[in-house]
Amino acid sequence: MPATILVHEAAHYLGYIAFGLPNPTLAYAFSGFEGMQSFWQALNSGDTEAARAIAPIVPVGITALLGVLATLAMGMLGIWALSARDSLVGGALAFTALFRSGAIALLYVAGNPENSDEAHIAITLGWPDVLLVIAGVLALTLTGWLLYKRFDWKVLMGVALGSGASLAAWMTKIGPMMLP
Repeated sequence: MPATILVHEAAHYLGYIAFGLPNPTLAYAFSGFEGMQSFWQALNSGDTEAARAIAPIVPVGITALLGVLATLAMGMLGIWALSARDSLVGGALAFTALFRSGAIALLYVAGNPENSDEAHIAITLGWPDVLLVIAGVLALTLTGWLLYKRFDWKVLMGVALGSGASLAAWMTKIGPMMLP
């Protein structure tokens, strides 16, 4: 799970650099640029001119999309490895990369999606966020089905527990030590 988080955030970060956004930062569970919080507050309140004064709107949307695409690419790579080679590592990669899609879907169900990349893509690029969520959930469902068909439930529990343990270790100890 830490690798998927890091690749996701690194995709955003590289986009910030490529588009020349002010003072990009990369941390263990976050990437951003100077003024990012004010940018989103202005844009969410409908003040596009104030947001545009901080950063160009479309490039910020593209950087949000880059993180989602990086995560989906890792998930698809994992699905390929799982289906072509019965790779447990591929299954773990697919599960952890696409688990994010399920979490985002839960945010939408709970009515609190505004800090998700999908919501940021919708507001900056005009894409329907629900379609992005559905695509992610479908990919996660495919992964779950492939894992169920290929491996014993004990192995699947190991993947889930290992993913959870690695996430906890990354978020509390390893990540802050490596990328404060």
